[in-house]
Amino acid sequence: MKYGLPLALLSFALTGSSLLAAEPAAALPRLDVRVAFPNLRFDRPVALAEPGDGSNRLFVVEQHQARIWSFANDRNIRSKHLFLQLPDPINRGNEEGLLGLAFHPNFKQNHEFFVYYSANDNSSRRSVVSRFQTSRSDRRLADPASEQRIWVSAEDPYENHNGGTIAFGKDGYLYISLGDGGAADDPMNSGQNPRDWFASILRIDVDHPQGGHAYGIPADNPSRRSRRHAHWAPEVYSIGLRNVWKFSFDRQTGELWAGDVGQNTWEMVHRIDSGGNYGWSLREGFHPFMPQRRRRADTAGPIRTPLAEYPHAPTADRPDSGLSITGGYVYRGNKIPALQGVYVYGDYDTGRIWGLRYVDGKLVANGEIVDVRKHPKLNIASFGEDASGELYILAFDGRIYEFVPPSGR
Repeated sequence: MKYGLPLALLSFALTGSSLLAAEPAAALPRLDVRVAFPNLRFDRPVALAEPGDGSNRLFVVEQHQARIWSFANDRNIRSKHLFLQLPDPINRGNEEGLLGLAFHPNFKQNHEFFVYYSANDNSSRRSVVSRFQTSRSDRRLADPASEQRIWVSAEDPYENHNGGTIAFGKDGYLYISLGDGGAADDPMNSGQNPRDWFASILRIDVDHPQGGHAYGIPADNPSRRSRRHAHWAPEVYSIGLRNVWKFSFDRQTGELWAGDVGQNTWEMVHRIDSGGNYGWSLREGFHPFMPQRRRRADTAGPIRTPLAEYPHAPTADRPDSGLSITGGYVYRGNKIPALQGVYVYGDYDTGRIWGLRYVDGKLVANGEIVDVRKHPKLNIASFGEDASGELYILAFDGRIYEFVPPSGR
């Protein structure tokens, strides 16, 4: 292939211990990364989004400054513009702050967008999803006074495991990731409890409020469509997820992909389905987690294993280790044909970046696509996607990076 074959680095996790040979056509490209916008810097950038309005603008969320910046998607751009300074006070723990941004599918017409943040309400720790509108006098700016809280979590005793991603699916509904509450070992027993919102991905209808809420419940959410799931909270879409820091939709197929942060030993990649149970805190990846506790799985259906995992400590079979997964996107851009259809994800701690190819219900390739020895270590906080499907990397050095073919090829 044009970009080379990383056969020595391919690793597979269809089971906890075995390696599977990949078909030649399933090989992954080798890539480099470079700064995408050399003249721009940000403070703890944790999300990148584009509004789908044809403006060719990108928006970046700063976690602890609680700001959203906009700028033209132009490599030579020299300035950024403040779009929103969040009006509400926030908590600023390491995993708290302004965490998520999603533009309404009809943003061009209704000028609505949504944010996810860690609210500081009278010393009560809660996560909030709010609706905002752009300013009537200047649609390039947000109107801070337009905030309407749509969804507010239950009180959370811990500052970590907040999930924080929000995104609209092709169905027009808003999806929300929420971790297991925090600390360690699932202290709130939320992993297998579908009656609460923690350790879950939620799905709500922001356009048709009902039942005294500022949102509605889609008719095909698990609790409404399945007797086996009738005991689930109405908003819950899937359970058994420790802390989905980032999830995304494949813009071509609509499939939902998630990177789930593990605890002691393994980091996981899941493809999320409605009503799915992904095992936490009975399992971490493909492996039992603290079986001596004898906790029970939810009764709605069997636990689903991840598509892939990687270890916290390198081994002879898995030198590609890491400590905190950052979920990415399925690549649907045009600049790197060899990456087409590959799910790209990374690790915050080691800066490693992998590609996963999933074809006809089977994992056929999973391995590193960037040689971390050739680049400065990146603390990868997020990935982002522009209107053309090109991918970006957001790192805590304040830079935004992009993928390029290796130099000399």
